[in-house]
Amino acid sequence: MKSSKHLFPRSKQGRLTVGLSVALVFVTACASFSAATTPTISVSSLSTQVAATLQALTPAMTPTIPATAIPASATPVPPTPTPPPPTMVPAPPGSIRIDFATGATASNTPGTVAPGQVQSYLVRALKGQPMIAMVDSPAHDLTLSISGLQSGQVLLPASNGRNAWQGTLPVTDDYLIRVIGGTTTQNFNLSLTIASRISFAPGADSAVVSGSTQGGFNMTFALYASAGQTMDLTLDAPTGKAALEVWGFGDGQPYLRSQLGETTFSMKLPSTQDYIIEVVPFAGGAVNFSLHARVK
Repeated sequence: MKSSKHLFPRSKQGRLTVGLSVALVFVTACASFSAATTPTISVSSLSTQVAATLQALTPAMTPTIPATAIPASATPVPPTPTPPPPTMVPAPPGSIRIDFATGATASNTPGTVAPGQVQSYLVRALKGQPMIAMVDSPAHDLTLSISGLQSGQVLLPASNGRNAWQGTLPVTDDYLIRVIGGTTTQNFNLSLTIASRISFAPGADSAVVSGSTQGGFNMTFALYASAGQTMDLTLDAPTGKAALEVWGFGDGQPYLRSQLGETTFSMKLPSTQDYIIEVVPFAGGAVNFSLHARVK
């Protein structure tokens, strides 16, 4: 009975010792596992890892090129060049400029030219204006040449041997008119007429122009109209001081002569062209007037 009482306590104590040992081993193992799976990371280590990750991803990303950057392989667009100023052609030495009186459409310029010599004149005119030029002299053997000074366009070559020209000017320019001498030294008169164009406002079929006959010259207008249209003209001027004259610039036909003394005109037009309308003062006087023109 004694021996059995002594054995029981030892067995119990042994089991307790073994249990404690096993528990200690388990706790130690858990602590080791926890330390291995949940390491303590400092802030500096975390920043280093994030930076390393971004650095590893950066090469795979598409770089953003600033708006002002130009790839080395691209060719920059050259700036638009500024056009050079137009070349101004100088007038021939000794050229004389013809300036019309204010409001006038005609001029007479006297001069003298020796045999085989040339006297040059310049006159400014606009594109689309009808011009008439004529030179007259006692021997009637002087001739003309006409060209644009800047454009170089030849309207009447000297080789034509003519003393008169009429036509519609192709460009706005200074026109060079040369009077070419004949067989003897002669005095001459160079007459120029450059018509003032009548234009209607958009949608209108009539216009009124006013003026004054300067220096006794006719006041000359050009009005473009089509065949089959009717042209109506009325001249308001002091009674017996001026009259109308009308003729075709293309066909040269007179449709109303000033000798008739008429101040009104109406006609169904026979052809498409510029019609020249002249206010003709009687006795070369200065006459104030208003011209009413209608085409429909």
